[in-house]
Amino acid sequence: MVEGSNIRMKSWYEGQLLPRLMRLRWLVGLAILGVALGYRLFLQDYVARQWAGLSWLIDVFFYGLVGALIGWVCITWIARVVQERPGEVERLASAPRNSADAIVSLDEGWEIKTWNRGAELMLGYRPGEMIGQPFDRLMPRDSRETSEAEAIAQDTEQKGYVQARDVEMLSKDGKRIRVQLAGNVLPSDGGKPRGFSLVLRDITAARQAQEQTQRLYRELEQKMRERTRKLELARHELEERNAQLHQAYEELKELDRLKSDFVSMVSHELRSPLTNISGAVELMLEEEDLSDEYVRKMLGVVGDQCERLIRLVRGVLDVSRIDAGRLNLDRKEVDISPIVQRVVNSLQATTVFHWFELPAANELPLVWGDEDRVEQILFNLLDNAIKFSPSGGPIGIQMQTGDEEITISVTDPGVGIPPAKLARIFQKFHRLDSHDSRETYGHGLGLYISRGLVEAHGGKMWVESIEGEGSTFTFTLPLAHRTTDTKEVTPHPSPEKSGEGR
Repeated sequence: MVEGSNIRMKSWYEGQLLPRLMRLRWLVGLAILGVALGYRLFLQDYVARQWAGLSWLIDVFFYGLVGALIGWVCITWIARVVQERPGEVERLASAPRNSADAIVSLDEGWEIKTWNRGAELMLGYRPGEMIGQPFDRLMPRDSRETSEAEAIAQDTEQKGYVQARDVEMLSKDGKRIRVQLAGNVLPSDGGKPRGFSLVLRDITAARQAQEQTQRLYRELEQKMRERTRKLELARHELEERNAQLHQAYEELKELDRLKSDFVSMVSHELRSPLTNISGAVELMLEEEDLSDEYVRKMLGVVGDQCERLIRLVRGVLDVSRIDAGRLNLDRKEVDISPIVQRVVNSLQATTVFHWFELPAANELPLVWGDEDRVEQILFNLLDNAIKFSPSGGPIGIQMQTGDEEITISVTDPGVGIPPAKLARIFQKFHRLDSHDSRETYGHGLGLYISRGLVEAHGGKMWVESIEGEGSTFTFTLPLAHRTTDTKEVTPHPSPEKSGEGR
């Protein structure tokens, strides 16, 4: 009970009475100060006149009381501040002592006076081992020989500080440590230096990383120079090879030109005598006095072979012109129907096992092309259809007109084309086996020439085929006048078809 009363009394004293007494102390002090000021300003002269003998006593009383009061208040405030912060000075003093950075103080002769925890951790020496020792003891032998410590001291004394200076120091175990040093002068009351304060920071790892980075950069630069040199050599080699290839290309072009000129010359030279031979044979066959049937037969063979050679020479000339890009076309408006009929009539006489199914001749638009070349295209396609249909049968011709072109197809019931050979069917000198062991037809130029002629007209040619069932060759030619609707032309048997032909 008594203990509880004491606790309440203490709580009331600390919580209510003490704050009131503190406020009363300030009020009493202020009241006395006010009375002293009022006396000094308003009552001092009056008291001196009325009580001249006591005025000095009253002055001593007031001024002594005010001075004591002011001194008491100041001392009380200082004591309270110190009491509220009892460890502040100690904390301030312990900050450099416990810093992670090495902080060392030196006297004017550069002997070590203080050695903190950071210096001990960095260099391995305890304070007792280093205090009183010269600072250059921490320097390697080569640094002492170059007076590194003296240079730092001189620089610090001249400027009053030293900032971010890299030096090497020796730890207790003899290891070299890269240190960044910063410091300043500790002045005395007279302005002369009474010592120095240095802050040491271990930058060994940072410098090693920097040196490694620089080494890697140098290695990379060396590799880049080496790679650049190799690329330069490769570029020169490539330029030389390109020059060689260009020279070879020019030589091939010249050889191709010479080949084309030679083929053209030889073809012309062959065509002239062949034409003369063919004409002579025709004249001999027209002679009525030639009664020997054997001779007449042989002359017919000679005439046929001459025609065959003339076609071959004409084909070689066409190939030469197509390859050289010197194929000239005499373009004009052409009616396709009479051309088809003319080709069919000429080929129908060569076979009794085939017949042609022709489209209707009416309402077909005019095409824009070279009449002789169009006839040559149709002759090649229809002649191939006969050659590669050894069993005979119908050969169909379909035509379909569009807005800008006419599409013409030739379909045969022949042996067809193997899928592996479709991609090469339009190449020069490519021939298909007719499945007849006695002959592989043609010289392999007809389809190449036909496609070249179609493309020279601005059209296209392609093939669709099923092996063993037949093939369809299709090509397009531009119209002389555009049409607005598409017409499908249905095929029908030609007048030349007969039962004996199958």
